[in-house]
This record gives sequence, C-alpha cells and structure tokens, in this order.
Amino acid sequence: MPTVVDRPPRILVLGSSGFIGSRVVASLSGSGGAHVVALSRSPVARRRNNNVIIAAADISVPGSLIPFLANMDVVVHAASYVGSDPGLAQEVNERGTGNLIEQCQQAGVRRVIYVSTCSVYGTGPHRGLRESEADYHPASVTSASRAVAERMILGYGGEVVRPNLVFGAGDRWFVPGLLRIIKVAGGWPGDGSALLSIISAEALGRLVSGLALAPRQSGQAFHAAYPEPVPVSTLLQSVAEASGMESPRLLGDDERASEALRTAGFSRHQLDLVTKDHWYSSQGLWRTAGDEQETFGGALADFCASYRASPRQGRS
Repeated sequence: MPTVVDRPPRILVLGSSGFIGSRVVASLSGSGGAHVVALSRSPVARRRNNNVIIAAADISVPGSLIPFLANMDVVVHAASYVGSDPGLAQEVNERGTGNLIEQCQQAGVRRVIYVSTCSVYGTGPHRGLRESEADYHPASVTSASRAVAERMILGYGGEVVRPNLVFGAGDRWFVPGLLRIIKVAGGWPGDGSALLSIISAEALGRLVSGLALAPRQSGQAFHAAYPEPVPVSTLLQSVAEASGMESPRLLGDDERASEALRTAGFSRHQLDLVTKDHWYSSQGLWRTAGDEQETFGGALADFCASYRASPRQGRS
C-alpha cells in the first residue's frame, strides 16, 4: 500500500551501490511509485537516471546528507560496514547512523528504515524466533556495532529490517564462506540437518522497497527471509551445483575437521551460524510490504546463476 501523500513519496537510499542497497533502488525505481535519490560513496558525479537521482555522499561525514534530505519522506539506510575492524565498525555503523539521525532531525525527516542483520541476536540455536521474542547478544564486532545502530534507529521511531543470510550476485560472505568451510574441512562439519533462514538480495530489495512504500511502522523490527527455512543439506546441494563440484561429504563431529577449521581462523560462532538452527519468523514483513511470499525452491535457478558470475567488491 503506498504512503498517503499528495505526490509520489521521495525516498533517499543510503548505500545505494552496495549488495543490498542497489536492489532496493532497482525495486523502488521499477515500482514507478516513488522519486528516489540514491547516495553512495562510489559515484564521481551527480547524475539522473529515469526517476532516480544518483549522487555521492558519506554518512560518516557530519552534515554531508543535509543537502539531500530536504522534502524527503523516507530514508532507507543500507550503508553498513561488514568486517572485523572495530574502528571502521564504529565509524560507519555507529557514528554514521548517529550522524544520519541528527541530520534527519534537523531536516524534519521522521521516517528511517535501517537494513540490519539477525546476527545482532548472536549464536543460537534460534527456531522460529519472532521479533518480539528477540534480544541483543551480538558475538562479533560488526554485529555489536549494528546493534548500537538499531537502538538509535528504533529510539528515533524508525524501522529495522533484519535478514539472516543473503545470497545473490555480489555476495562476498555467505556462499563464499560455505565454500571455504568445505575446502578447509574436506567436507561439511555436521550432519546437514540444521535449518537456516535465507533470502535472495533481489527479494530482500523488494521487501525493503515495499516497506518504504507502505504506511510507517514506527519503532518496529522485521525479519527478512523466505517463510520456510532451508535445510543445510539442500543448501549444500545447491552450492555444489552452482560451483560445479560434487556435494560435500557430511563429516558429523569429525575432530580433525574441527581442528583444521580452528587453525584456519574460523570461530565457533561462525561455524554455529551455519551448522545449528538459525531461522526466524518473517511473515510480518511479507504482509506489511504487500509481497507474495516466495520460496528458496522458486529462486534456485537464480541462486545457481548468481555464483557463476564475478563477485562485486568493496564497501558502498
């Protein structure tokens, strides 16, 4: 349902050239229901593309967003640092979000939607967890900084979207990480029975776009995933098909594999996220965004095609 205004809503997207932000911009542009200003650190010059204005800005620079916030109805914040550097996590995820909120207050922009992560919950197992049942227990530098950002956004009356694992062209973490685990361990640690919440970057972009065009959901958080969790065994078969390799052996509790993974730098937390149940109730976002629910099976062809393409690099 579109936002009730006298004109198409004006939506500012931060991190618009990134893995998720680019999909949000594409969905908003394709909807024809909004005027979009797409900001990232990447563009060299401001330019216009159909109903999208593309420009450069950096949320970590105080005051840099003010010129773009005039008359905005919604800000979609998809500019995040994902990595192990605590300084960059604080600069981008914490101070950058604080800068955004301060400038939104100055400009009178009340609605902000933040694309976060289910990793703010920490290590499970999590089985069908609802947003109202969750609490913060981040287990990494990045997740801790994004939990701080979430608190600021929700405290401002904004909305938060939490995907768990996201696949698609440009993915540098999820499937590449699975492949590294398989290579180091010589198979898959565990029995493959764990259930995971996953979603494609395109479907996530559509959900965030639909939320931005729907009435404001002040102070609400939403999980973003296919409604049915995916067994790791099914996921591994898909990864093998996309990568042109045989399905990996299931190693169970093989201590040699565990030692190899520890030596290679994998933490217990990183392995638990893909070998124990981590799945989340997501019907609320599909309903609010007005999208027909999708499945991993329906996206399988796109999944395989995504990992035959070259990954993108860099922070948006």
